[in-house]
Amino acid sequence: MLNQLPTDEDIGSVTGDGAYDARKGHDAIADRGAEAIIPPRKNAKPWKPTTAGVGARNEILRAVKYLVLRSGDDGANITVEVVSRQRCIV
Repeated sequence: MLNQLPTDEDIGSVTGDGAYDARKGHDAIADRGAEAIIPPRKNAKPWKPTTAGVGARNEILRAVKYLVLRSGDDGANITVEVVSRQRCIV
């Protein structure tokens, strides 16, 4: 998807659904200097911070885990809320 845009064009953020929650996608977005606003998959685990695209994703996972523990919710609604708030910040 990013290959369709010229490399000299600035990109602020890229959004997508959980299907785009893959290391290659996060890395490609980070390589273009953009923020990835993609909800983690339901069974997502934190990634080792070996590449630039991992930071925001792991932060979302930490926030979701914290909020799920506090609310007793199953996590689906909270994941959507956390990602929506991240969009507002970017």
